[in-house]
Amino acid sequence: MGISCSSESTQHPNESEVSNKKEIPAEKKAKKGVLYEASELALVMRSMYANMTVVGEMVHQKEAIPDSLLTGYERMLHAEATNPEDLNEQFYGFANVWLDQLKGFKETPDITHYNEVMNACVHCHQSFCPGPIKKINRLKLVP
Repeated sequence: MGISCSSESTQHPNESEVSNKKEIPAEKKAKKGVLYEASELALVMRSMYANMTVVGEMVHQKEAIPDSLLTGYERMLHAEATNPEDLNEQFYGFANVWLDQLKGFKETPDITHYNEVMNACVHCHQSFCPGPIKKINRLKLVP
């Protein structure tokens, strides 16, 4: 039997119950019967992350980078966000800076330009959705 916050019981769960359960923060729990569905913008960002992971490996190995990994990101300018009211001039400014950095990387696909793309991600995420910053920083390459 587990312990609930409102319980005044002195019973304690056995060790196997404690070790097999992980507490999920309240803000991450889905409403009962409601499945989480990522917004269009979140899906674009996840695609960016996946592709930039591969691109970083290719830069590190000094391999040619296919255009398919570096195109289509303009979608973020029109994608529906989880909280559309958060998309303002600042967001679009960051998005355009990122697209400019990506253009510079396409012209000179080296570690420095790749890291500038990653830095542009971090700068935006410092103002909007800071959760992925550590994950993004792990993508950076050491010159």
